[in-house]
Amino acid sequence: MVVLQKLLVPGQGVTISGTAKTWIGGDSSKPASKLSVKGVLAFDKGKLAAGEVTRVTASGNKFRFRVVGGVTYGSGGAWSDMLPAGKTWARSPILKFQPYELSEQNINIFEPLTLRKILTTTNTKTPHQVVRGVPATRYAGVITAKALCTVSAACRKGFGKSGDTRIAWQLLLDSRGRVLRLVTAWTRAKNSAAGVPGGGSEVNTYYSGWGAKVVIKAPPAGQVAKVS
Repeated sequence: MVVLQKLLVPGQGVTISGTAKTWIGGDSSKPASKLSVKGVLAFDKGKLAAGEVTRVTASGNKFRFRVVGGVTYGSGGAWSDMLPAGKTWARSPILKFQPYELSEQNINIFEPLTLRKILTTTNTKTPHQVVRGVPATRYAGVITAKALCTVSAACRKGFGKSGDTRIAWQLLLDSRGRVLRLVTAWTRAKNSAAGVPGGGSEVNTYYSGWGAKVVIKAPPAGQVAKVS
């Protein structure tokens, strides 16, 4: 079914694009954040290693983020405003992304155990779907954060103690078992005693060009400035 482990090859990668929104409180029509994402992710042996994306907010502001060698670089908007003349990339102690976070997805599909786990919660399987012209099969279900976090480091970082949060997911695979699209959504009520804010998230991500050559390098040192 899913062939992820075989796809995570050094020097190769995948293109991502999609949308994401988050909201605080109970009204999803008033998002605190709404943006589109487009970029590439690069693999190392058996894992996701680097990435570069452009995020565009609902108001049209553009931000670029590059993660390579465990370091995050930012450009655009407030990050560029803080840069001295001649510099195009910022490094900051508060700018720390893991490559999987660049897509904004609630589920990190680049963890093989995570993919296997969510597929055990499949409640519908729908063949004869099409994703941007490619035939696909759609799998869909719901998983609790508690169950997902037993195998996913990304889940533990994103959801912490919000174990009862239910994450609805749709995963569309091509005939070779490659992920073409992932849609996730969750909501949770405010729980002051547990320190859990109310709100939710919806993310729709497309994946294409699996196996293409992708090389992501750190920006030239002369273009980078450290900002606080």
